[in-house]
Amino acid sequence: MHQHSTSCIHHTTPTHQSVPPRNKVKLLITALILMGSFGLVELGAGLFSHSLALLADAGHMASASFALVLALLATWIARGRNSSGIAPSNHWIEFVAALCNGVVLVAIASWVGWEAIERLQSPSVEILSLPMLATATVGFGVNSVNILLLHKDSHHDLNIRGAFLHVLADAASSIGVILGAIAVWALGWLWADGAISLFVAALIIISAVPLIIQSLKALLEKSVEDSFFE
Repeated sequence: MHQHSTSCIHHTTPTHQSVPPRNKVKLLITALILMGSFGLVELGAGLFSHSLALLADAGHMASASFALVLALLATWIARGRNSSGIAPSNHWIEFVAALCNGVVLVAIASWVGWEAIERLQSPSVEILSLPMLATATVGFGVNSVNILLLHKDSHHDLNIRGAFLHVLADAASSIGVILGAIAVWALGWLWADGAISLFVAALIIISAVPLIIQSLKALLEKSVEDSFFE
C-alpha cells in the first residue's frame, strides 16, 4: 500500500519527468531576453500610437517575462535542493511559481478588460495604425520563436507550461492586435482597438484558469504525499 500511494502521486505530478535543470535554464533565459526586450519596445510603441491593444499586449508580455523569471528562480532553487541530496519530487516551489503566474495573469486580464470597456465607451480620437501593425507583427514573430523553444518541454514540466501558456496567449493577442490595426487603418474602426483589447483580456483568463487549477492540484498532491511520509 505504501508503494502504490507514492506511484499514484508521481503519476499525476508533471514535474517528475521534468527537463534537466541546466537545459531548462538555457531555454528560460533565451525566452526571457526575447520577451523582456520586446515588451519594452511594445510599451513605447503603444504610447506612441495611442493603442490600448498594444499597451495591453505589452502588459501581457511583462507578465510573461515575470512568469519566466519565476520559472528561473524555481529551477535554481530546485537544483539547489537536488545538490543538497533532496529528492527531485520535492520541487513544491515550482508549483507555487506556476500558481503565482496564473494569479498575475488574472490581475493583468482584469486591468486590460476594464480599460477596454472604457475605450469602447469613448474610442481614442487618433490611433496610429501603421506603427501598431508593424509592432504587433514583430511581436508575433518573437512569440513564435518562444513557442518553438518552450513547446516540447511544456508537456511534462508544470513550470515551463506556465511560461508557455503566457507566450501562447500573447501570440494569439498579437494576431488580434494585427487584425485590429488593419481594421483601424483600412476601415477607420477606432473601436476595434478596444474590442481587441477585450479579446486579449479573455485570452489571458482562458490561459490562467487551467494553470491555477493544475497548480493547486499539484500542491495538494504534494501536501498529501508529505503527510503520508510523516
